[in-house]
Amino acid sequence: MDTRRKILFYINPANSQADQFASLALDSVVQGERGRLQRASMLAGLALHKIDPRLPFLLSELLTETTTEDEIMQVISVLLPKGIHKPDTPAQETQIPAQDVPKPVVESADEDETRRNAKAMFRPG
Repeated sequence: MDTRRKILFYINPANSQADQFASLALDSVVQGERGRLQRASMLAGLALHKIDPRLPFLLSELLTETTTEDEIMQVISVLLPKGIHKPDTPAQETQIPAQDVPKPVVESADEDETRRNAKAMFRPG
């Protein structure tokens, strides 16, 4: 039995700056990676929805080619009850007490590759 679920929706680049940005962003990605980007984008939106249901809607309305990181962070910081802490330097890390460190989870090869690719995206040049 196939347990996959197909998700389908339309964007309208002619009527929305955010949709136009999404359309151009998707066009800039190699065709074989577009589905992965679409899935990741949807899941990221759901992660934001879990934090505050208004976040995905506000950020999607704000999104244009000229939207800055500071504008995005400002919207997020307004909605988070505890505010948001942006590290002064990219290398700044938070120390987690040993008892709070989660036990390692055995991951499949695909999950390991995805995790490596995600980490590589944030390494400088």
